[in-house]
Amino acid sequence: MKNRWAPAFTVVELLIIIAVIAILATLGVFAYNSIQRAAAERATQSDLTRATAEMQRAYQDNGGAYPSTLPSLATGSQDITLTLKRSGTLNYYSNVTAVQNGMLLAQICQELIDQGAGKGVNQGGVTRDYITGCGNWNHNSMQVTGWDTRTYATPVSSAALLTYANTFTTSDTFNKAQEAVVKNFYYQMVERLTHQGGSFPVTSFWDYWATPQNGGVTQQPLINPQARPHYCIEATHAKYSDIKWHITEALKLKSYGC
Repeated sequence: MKNRWAPAFTVVELLIIIAVIAILATLGVFAYNSIQRAAAERATQSDLTRATAEMQRAYQDNGGAYPSTLPSLATGSQDITLTLKRSGTLNYYSNVTAVQNGMLLAQICQELIDQGAGKGVNQGGVTRDYITGCGNWNHNSMQVTGWDTRTYATPVSSAALLTYANTFTTSDTFNKAQEAVVKNFYYQMVERLTHQGGSFPVTSFWDYWATPQNGGVTQQPLINPQARPHYCIEATHAKYSDIKWHITEALKLKSYGC
């Protein structure tokens, strides 16, 4: 009787099978991670929605003032931290002129710097000033000074600012935090302008050298602001450092920090 060999895989076939299994395993892990991240995003947003409902309830109980600390029921879910970054009032300007609109944007830019929004922590744990100043030397442009200084000529659109924020990258891996700082800074600058009575596009700034006698574009001070109740709650996730959302009294969720 002749021996008959049972069918078997060749070495090449085994390698192909192993490769296919590895690919499927990788896809499975990727899909699982994507599902987990999406769930974390939804939970973060849900926590902020609940927190702002508590802030509105406290506002009514306090006779028209937001509390200086988060209400006790405004807590984060597992791995989510809620922080009340700002609470009080925000100046709102009505019927601003074109020059005042530019002055408001410059003022907001400087306020963000003063509040530390231009700072970030590098890989060595050292805080760096990635955005350091806001300057207006002539009526037709504005400069944001920092590690990547940018000059914006009028008309300055929100799209121009946000496009830069979304596309800015750095090859300096030790200071990779600069990318998140830039995005957060510019997004806040755009949001605050419209939140405080300004609008886009910004069509004029002012000439620093101008006087009523020399024909330049003179400053037009912002006057008579209305103090409007304001707060900003920020949510971060322990497992995903890039997940950061916030909400204000405008009740709109935004995918960046306060």
